[in-house]
Amino acid sequence: MKSIRTQDAVGHALIHDLVRIVIGEVKDTPFRRGHVITEEDIPKLLDLGKEHIFVMEPEDEGFLHEEDVARALYNMAGGENMHDGPMAQGKIEAIADVDGLFKVDVDRLHAINSIGELTIVTRFNNTPVKVGDKLAGMRCIPLLLEEQQVEDAKKIANGHPLLNVKPFVRKTMGIVTTGSEVFEGRIKDAFTPIIEERCVEFGVKKVAHEIVTDNTDDIVAAIDKVKQAGADIIFCTGGMSVDPDDLTPGAIKRYADRVVTYGLPVLPGSMVCIAYCTDGTPILGVPGGVLFSKPTAFDEILPRLVADDEITKEDCIRMGHGGFLG
Repeated sequence: MKSIRTQDAVGHALIHDLVRIVIGEVKDTPFRRGHVITEEDIPKLLDLGKEHIFVMEPEDEGFLHEEDVARALYNMAGGENMHDGPMAQGKIEAIADVDGLFKVDVDRLHAINSIGELTIVTRFNNTPVKVGDKLAGMRCIPLLLEEQQVEDAKKIANGHPLLNVKPFVRKTMGIVTTGSEVFEGRIKDAFTPIIEERCVEFGVKKVAHEIVTDNTDDIVAAIDKVKQAGADIIFCTGGMSVDPDDLTPGAIKRYADRVVTYGLPVLPGSMVCIAYCTDGTPILGVPGGVLFSKPTAFDEILPRLVADDEITKEDCIRMGHGGFLG
């Protein structure tokens, strides 16, 4: 690039957006990349503090403009159920097309951001998002970037997007409330209203509800009954502690095809049981901490269940980082 006096820049095209900031009042872009400077523009440019203008030179070959870098990064990162926003100030953003779970390939994201002066900045992996939410931004730091850095990023991306949004697809739930004290009417079922309330924002509705005594056979039968009623997700409440008479985890283990975990490195709500039926229907044993706190492990797991995003044992282990929810 070559710097020339603004007064001598008439007829030259701007090679980047120029931003105007008045603190507390305005931030806009009065001049865009490609604008050809006129005599009338000179006072305005000087008012912006632009005493010099940069123009491209032949020796800039082998470098990419910041907007071209941003576009290339979006093409590598942008995946399903999102679109690109308008280019502005050398940056492009990814925007959600659906309500769903935002997924990030964190390892490849770190690898690309380690290359040099190009950046992909995202929300956290497994964040629930809504239509129109901004998900990520792509840009480089300098105005011109060595093309090789972009080529190195393309090798890491390898034709597979780093980002995607998994739509919320599981829309019905069944609840199995365990506990003789609830079954016999000595105390009110406090779990069900809370679970229903927290599922509302994901569009999940209750289609079946069973209240049973502390008996393994009864709990297993109730799980099957709500599943046969068409529940996409099954929540089992009560009887989730380590007390010998808390039988819910054992009943879930008997009914499910596989148990991912009983216990999670997330507080509050660590006594969670996550399991799956043969057909992939998730069963979640919900601990009592959900009654008293928010957020809990339940709130961390729920969006993934609704998006049909399978949870593995490795996922559970990784939840310990950031799992202290207060």
